[in-house]
Amino acid sequence: MMSAAEVKNAQTNLTCPVCYRLFKNPKYLPCYHSYCQGCLEKTQVQSKITCPECRKVAKVPAGGVKEFTNNFFISRLVDDLIVKKKVAEEAEKVKCDSCTEDDPVVSFCPECNAFLCNLCNEFHKRSKQFSHHDVVPLTELQSDQGVPIQAKPKVPLCQEHDYELKHYCETCSELVCMYCTMKTHNEHNHDTVKSVASKHRNHLKEITAPMEEMIKDLSGSEDKIDKMMKKIKQQGEEVNMEIDKHYNELAQKLMKQSSQVKQQVDDMVSQKEKALKKQLDDLRSTKDGLVKLKELNDALEKSSDEEILSAEMSVIDGMQQLNNSYEKINKVPVQSVTVEFVPTEESFPQFGRLSVLHSSVWPDLPEFIALGEQVNITIITKGTDDDKKLEQTPVKLKSYTNNIVVGPVVDNKDGTYMASFTGEKVGEAKLSVLINGQETRGSPYSIVVCRNYQAVNLSDKILNKSGSMGKPWGIAFGKHGVWAVADESNHCVHIFDGQDQLVVSVGSKGKSNGEFNYPHGVAFDDDDHFYVADFGNHRIQKFDVNGNYLLQFGSSGSGNGQLQSPFGIIAHNGRVYVAEYANHRISVFEYNGHFCITFGADRLGAPWDLAINTNNQLLIADHTHSSVVVFTLFGQYKGRFGTPESGKGQLKCPCSLATDVNGFVLVGDNHSSYDCITIFGKDGNFIHCFGSHGSSSGQLNSPLGIAVSPNGSIYVCDCNNKRIQIFSNF
Repeated sequence: MMSAAEVKNAQTNLTCPVCYRLFKNPKYLPCYHSYCQGCLEKTQVQSKITCPECRKVAKVPAGGVKEFTNNFFISRLVDDLIVKKKVAEEAEKVKCDSCTEDDPVVSFCPECNAFLCNLCNEFHKRSKQFSHHDVVPLTELQSDQGVPIQAKPKVPLCQEHDYELKHYCETCSELVCMYCTMKTHNEHNHDTVKSVASKHRNHLKEITAPMEEMIKDLSGSEDKIDKMMKKIKQQGEEVNMEIDKHYNELAQKLMKQSSQVKQQVDDMVSQKEKALKKQLDDLRSTKDGLVKLKELNDALEKSSDEEILSAEMSVIDGMQQLNNSYEKINKVPVQSVTVEFVPTEESFPQFGRLSVLHSSVWPDLPEFIALGEQVNITIITKGTDDDKKLEQTPVKLKSYTNNIVVGPVVDNKDGTYMASFTGEKVGEAKLSVLINGQETRGSPYSIVVCRNYQAVNLSDKILNKSGSMGKPWGIAFGKHGVWAVADESNHCVHIFDGQDQLVVSVGSKGKSNGEFNYPHGVAFDDDDHFYVADFGNHRIQKFDVNGNYLLQFGSSGSGNGQLQSPFGIIAHNGRVYVAEYANHRISVFEYNGHFCITFGADRLGAPWDLAINTNNQLLIADHTHSSVVVFTLFGQYKGRFGTPESGKGQLKCPCSLATDVNGFVLVGDNHSSYDCITIFGKDGNFIHCFGSHGSSSGQLNSPLGIAVSPNGSIYVCDCNNKRIQIFSNF
């Protein structure tokens, strides 16, 4: 049953921003914000309505507010909430909606939107009129998960003939009944609602197809502009600090001049921020419209035919307007500036000046580049004060590491220079920009060169005994290229050779030696023996590389040497580390199964997987706390990274871990909005991520296991897609 807190939270998300009550007949404005029909009627001024959220002015249709597009999605969620709230708070007071008796209610019919007692429930099942209805038992509504309630929309009736509007006249663009087709619309182009809606549904899908890419494009531009605004503000603050340092060394009589120079900085920053803010507001407005329109379109995919036809023109008009806005938007930051304070020895009262250098790229260098990628940058040495090229300004790039190779710098003879550099070797690099032999502000810059992973589809090779992979969960490599996959749904472990060919599948469902009950983690030791986290049997089983059973350790419980729902596992230097999901801790055993220690219960929520980094520390994917936790191998807590508060590179549901020879940490995130592999540096700093939710090549659906092969390729257990995906840049 929904708790009072859950009901309150759901109600908050479904309340109108104007009246703060549950939505009642919600309507979309052209800006795709939703409000109650009654609230919109109250806010209408003459024939216009100003959106309370984005302040855009909308023209009210000729037929009034009721002609705005219905928000079917919210309406159904509200209906669902009302039923669940009634069951959660007043179950004992609920009466049967089909009879006058006071018998206890036992079910709910979504299509009739009615609670039923036992007798009426039986009548529902027996009656031909209602036998096709999917009646939901009250016990299911009261369960923790609950059941989605979505009543079937009622077909509207013709006001003239009182018959259902099951036909659609394309000539008049309106719903009609059977008699209308024979009389008023007999010479028009009409067909059944179902037939016409199918055609129009495909049309909507076709014209809204670019939305996803447009939103992604605008989001990228939004990030760039936002970042540039912060850089401009940061540079302004840094220059102000230099001005303070310089002028505070002078007498009090110079303070007035100091303030004047600082005001130049503030005016410059304000001007640039104002221009960028206007650009950002326009971009976000268009993006918000696209997101809202996409929500409406997604809702229409699950809507009735009548709803599709009712909302079609609104979607088409909205898409056309937003597409026009999208084409007009400048997605490159309209402002970019590097500021320096240049002390001078000029006579009083001028002791310094402000020099503003413009650049479209430098010094905003990328944080990471792919191996083999060439980056081109433009360096401008033209000042805004005299708009002339600074005298004697030779420009050079200098690399302090062998990770990147710099190319020649080309003088364009107009105050601008073209330079380039290429990622040569995986790892962290240092690069400086020098003008007149002096490093520019911010040099040397840190740039990480990382692998450019591409998906390799080997699903035709990676099969189990029956010819198809089940739900792969854990994966690990041995010393000589042999690797193993724990197949949860088939209750077995598949062993593959170095050419990715299946050698043998070990185990079946059961409790005996060599049998499994949902195997999860798998790990190889130094002798190529492998260990399997037997999740349902609360134990670890050990096998040789050929799949022969050797021994087992652990039993159900929370004491020393006992295990409760083991997930991840790793073998290292004579010890086996086990992540216990239910005991919220790490248990450590020797290779022979002898118990050593436990740790982490005070720091971990739900540990899923384990890895060892190049600092010889234990990394733990903590699913509950959405982060990677770091311990020493002896259980001393060292910190965590990837938390929701970390901003860029934050994790949602980390579930799998691996490290490569360069020290990079790879984390599989199985949240549906993420479903990606996130890469961190050896110190936990975010590098980049790849993959997205889906079933195409390169897309993922619950990456629950991850391992790095001897040649550096990444093998991922793509669990819900029932396959192993390989990512490589070879």
